Amino acid sequence: MDYASLIFIAELIGVSVFSITGALAAQGKRMDILGVVVLGIVTALGGGTVRDITLNAYPIGWVVNNTYLWTAIISAVSAFLVCRYFLYPRRTMLVLDAAGLALFAILGAEKAMSLGVGPVIVVMMACITGCAGGMIRDILTREIPLILHREGELYATCAILGAVFYVVFYGLIEETVLAIASMLIIFVLRLAAVFGDLCLPEFIVAGHKLESPDEARDR
Repeated sequence: MDYASLIFIAELIGVSVFSITGALAAQGKRMDILGVVVLGIVTALGGGTVRDITLNAYPIGWVVNNTYLWTAIISAVSAFLVCRYFLYPRRTMLVLDAAGLALFAILGAEKAMSLGVGPVIVVMMACITGCAGGMIRDILTREIPLILHREGELYATCAILGAVFYVVFYGLIEETVLAIASMLIIFVLRLAAVFGDLCLPEFIVAGHKLESPDEARDR
């Protein structure tokens, strides 16, 4: 399999995974199937769309190739139907989201690199591609975006670290191996953040006591 085919397959997997997380985010929100599909589409395609608009990379991928759009729709409908009859573990969405983040962040870095932009912009586009769709999903479901949660502080950081690895070793490691290694870095770091409570230091003002979420609610 050549590198272009690998990227295409990875994109479809990423679209499917993110679309499913969008559908799962509708749990308890009293949405009908149309709302679920909309969530799936914006989650799956939002990050790449924002990236392409920012980079002035027209036409946008899913507009030219409807396979991405149909993949998002079918994945969201499938999740809608399956979840009506089967329970899924509470952290399933977080694991799927970690996989989608890893795939999309490096695919975003690869797209930016192919356009000849600088290393810093490549890292930024990786972060946008991996995070923007999930942020739109969370805003539409009236949730605080994962990227802003204390337990999710390593969300964007994972994408940044994986993208930095990709940029540093670009041209030194074979393309396929580099892409897979970068994705694994993001995925493992994100799982560590979810299951191991791995997070960045919080901002604390000297002399002020840090309240727990329960204490803040009680106050």
